[in-house]
Amino acid sequence: MEKKTGFGGFLLCFLVSLLYHSSWLVASVAALVACLVNSYSLWPFYVGLGIWVLSALVSALIITFGNLNFGGPSVRQDNVNPYSKKNSDYPVKAD
Repeated sequence: MEKKTGFGGFLLCFLVSLLYHSSWLVASVAALVACLVNSYSLWPFYVGLGIWVLSALVSALIITFGNLNFGGPSVRQDNVNPYSKKNSDYPVKAD
């Protein structure tokens, strides 16, 4: 399995982190409703929204950084199963 290098891995991880941290979204929407009903200032809504996005961003950065730097090199392993094709039977893929 090859490592993902580029923005696609981070973007997918960020979107999953947004779903994972969706409790902050629910709290900020509840604060928005409370602020609109009682005609308060909207700063609790913005604080909750900021915490939601920042927590998802930090967790996505940590996961992506850990995957890229601590995953180890991809090593090609020899197929030792006597009933399957040998590695030399497959065409070599250029890196």
